[in-house]
Amino acid sequence: MFRLLIVDDEERARTGIRTLIDWAAHRIEIVGEARDGAEALEMMKTNRVDILLTDIRMPVMDGLELIGRVSEAYPHTKCVIMSGYDDFTYAQKAMAAGAGHYLLKPSRRKEILDLVLKLTEEIAAERREEERLEKLRSGFRESFPFLKENALSRLALTDNPPYERLLANLKLNDIVFPYPFFGAMAVQIDNLHTIQQKYGSVDIELFKYALKNIAEETFAPLCRCAAFEHNDDLFLILNAEEWLDAKAIVPYARDIQHNSERYLKFTVSVGIGSFDKDIRHLRTSCREAVKALNARFCGGNGRIADYVEAAEEEDFSNTSYPLADEKAVLQAVAKGEEEAIRDSLQAFLASLKPESASKDNVVNSIFALYFALYRYCIEKNVNVQEVFGSQLTEITRMLARSSLEHIMASLTDTALRVGEHLNARKNNNKLFESVLAYIRDNFRKDISRESVAREVYVTPGYISYLFKQQMQTSFVDYLHRIRIEHASRLLEDNSLRISDIAHEVGYQDEKYFFQVFKKYTGMTPNQYRNNL
Repeated sequence: MFRLLIVDDEERARTGIRTLIDWAAHRIEIVGEARDGAEALEMMKTNRVDILLTDIRMPVMDGLELIGRVSEAYPHTKCVIMSGYDDFTYAQKAMAAGAGHYLLKPSRRKEILDLVLKLTEEIAAERREEERLEKLRSGFRESFPFLKENALSRLALTDNPPYERLLANLKLNDIVFPYPFFGAMAVQIDNLHTIQQKYGSVDIELFKYALKNIAEETFAPLCRCAAFEHNDDLFLILNAEEWLDAKAIVPYARDIQHNSERYLKFTVSVGIGSFDKDIRHLRTSCREAVKALNARFCGGNGRIADYVEAAEEEDFSNTSYPLADEKAVLQAVAKGEEEAIRDSLQAFLASLKPESASKDNVVNSIFALYFALYRYCIEKNVNVQEVFGSQLTEITRMLARSSLEHIMASLTDTALRVGEHLNARKNNNKLFESVLAYIRDNFRKDISRESVAREVYVTPGYISYLFKQQMQTSFVDYLHRIRIEHASRLLEDNSLRISDIAHEVGYQDEKYFFQVFKKYTGMTPNQYRNNL
C-alpha cells in the first residue's frame, strides 16, 4: 500500500483530487489533506507519507518551504508540485528544493494518476532494493560472531596466519590488541558429555556463550581479553601492558570457576599458558595451556593447571598397556562378583600411572579396555546394545570430554552390567535346566506353561522368554516334540494300541494326537508303524 498526502489551500482542489480517482483500486491510500505546509508537517509527524502532492501558493507555509523541510526530514518521500502557468518560476525553484515532479494546473485526472502510479513503481523498486540491502546487512551482522570466532581461532591456533588481515577483521567487531604482551588460557567444561546428554544443543551453545562473557568480563580489570571456542573448549587470548606470570592470573581463573558454578551450575577447569612479547607467541601459549590441563588430568573437576608446574610434573616415560590387569578385569567380570570387578579396575588404573602419564595415554588405554569388554560380550553372546547402548561412538565422546573420575565411574558401571548379564545367564541356564527336567519327567500328565511356571516359581511369560532365548522355540512346540519322540518309540511295539499310546504320552484326544503326530513326522501313527 502507498500513502498519499494532498496539500492545497483550496478545498475544492483537494476534494477533486481525492474523489475523481479511485485511489484504492491502485493500492493507494489518502492519509490526509492539509491546507498549508505547516499543517502538512504536523500530519507527517504521525503518518508515514510516500507521496506528497502540494500546491505552491499557500498561507502560513507555502509549498517551496514545505518541500525543503520534507526533503531534509523525510528524504524517501516523493514530492510533486502543482502550479499554475504563472507560477512556473516557483515550480523551478521547487524542483531545485527537492520536488521531483510537477503538474501544471489545472491537471486532468489521467495526468495526475499516471504521475502518481509512476512514482509508486519507483517507490516499489526502492523498497525491493532496501529489502535486499537489509538482508545483506542482516546477514553480515549475523556473520560477525562467526567471523570473530574464525579470526581469533586462526590467530591463536594456526601456523603463520595473516595477522594484519585477521586483526583488521577483528577491528570490525571492536576487538583490538594494543599491548605488547600476549598469553592464552584454555577453559574446559567439566564432564561436558554428561551436560550434553542432559540439555539440548541450543542450551549448550547458550552456556558456552555465557561462559565467554563471564571470562571476558572477569579479565577486563587486568588486561584485554577475547574468548573463542575450539572443539568444545574455550580459549582466552590475553593482551597485557606488562608481562604476567601464573600467580597474577590464577585469582581471575578462580573467579571464572566461581561464577560459572554460581550462574551456569557446572564446573570448569583452567589451563594457563605463558606470556611473552609478540602476538606470534599465542600459538605456543595455547599449546601450553592445553598441555597443562592434560598433564593434570587425574586432578578431577575444577582444577587450575599452570604450564610451569605441568612441565615439571610430566613423565616422558612410555607406559605400556597393562594386559595382565585387563585379563584380571575380564576374569572378575566372568565371575560376576562386584567387589572383584571394582578392585580389578582400580588395579588397571593404577598400572596406567595417571598422576604422571599423559591424558592421551590414559584415555586410549581405558578405551582399549572398553573394547575388550565389548569383544568379550560378543564372545559370550551378551546383547551389546543393552550394555553399551546403540552407538559405541558415544563412549569415544565421553572419554574425550569427561574427567578421569567420571570416566572410571562409567567404565565401572559398564563392567558391572556385563557381569550382571553373565550372572543372569548362568541363573537362567540353571532355571531352564530345571524346567526341561520337569517336562521330561511329567510330559505324560496334562501339563501346561502355567503349571510348569508354578512348579519353578516364575511367571508363564518368563517360561516363554527362556524357551525363545535358549532354544529359539516355544514351550508348546518343545512339549509336542518330547511327546511325539516317546510315542514313536512306543509304536515299535505292535501289541500296543494307538489309542493307548496317545493316552500314554499325554494326549487325551486320539484325533488330536493323530494331527500332532502327522505334523511333526509327516505321517500318521499307522503309516509310521507300517514303515517300521
